[in-house]
Amino acid sequence: MQYIIYDLEFTVSRNARYSSEIIDIGAVKVMQGDDGLYVADTFHSFVRPSNRPVLSTDTVQFTGITQRDIDAAPLFPEAVKQFIAWLGTDSTYYLCAWGPDDRQKLVSHCRTHHVDLHWIHNTNDIQKQISRLSGSNGKYRQLSLSQALELCNIDFDGQQHRALDDALNTAQVFMHHFDRITLTHNASDDEESRGSKLVYSTPEEEQEQYSPFGNLANLFKDR
Repeated sequence: MQYIIYDLEFTVSRNARYSSEIIDIGAVKVMQGDDGLYVADTFHSFVRPSNRPVLSTDTVQFTGITQRDIDAAPLFPEAVKQFIAWLGTDSTYYLCAWGPDDRQKLVSHCRTHHVDLHWIHNTNDIQKQISRLSGSNGKYRQLSLSQALELCNIDFDGQQHRALDDALNTAQVFMHHFDRITLTHNASDDEESRGSKLVYSTPEEEQEQYSPFGNLANLFKDR
């Protein structure tokens, strides 16, 4: 079984007429070895946005991605084609991200660019899983990636809001908590099926209760 920990970075837009576009894809392939989990491979590609190819100042400041990086990058269909090729022919993998936004944006982009969704399956929200483990009595607060690393006594390695660096750090948290998290099988185009089939569970299942401030926290989260 392969565990694909991926991260996406998007354009930052203050104009409601323009939706954000993926400009950075990073992923880590985690596998099980004789001595436990290990990072087997990594993937990275910048993505040239098709609607607004010139990056805003906000985007550059937030991500550190430059116009030169983007100008030399492939458009989304080619970048995601490279990503799918990197995943390989073995379809027995989980796609894990920090939070729900990356999956939603990935599916949206694939639909917009007429990319088949068959490969987007077994998606899991690691932020939700780790935040849940940090709580008690079924109550928890949503953790940022930096907070989750701190609880694991792991320093952030690299630059925040860069896709590969965020994916690598998420993988560290994932491997640290692997024996306690829940992973599920689900389909790419079935929102209701996500989380419906339990395949790996914590020893003690807690009744999940959502914080009333969860959605607000999403707006300001440190991914």
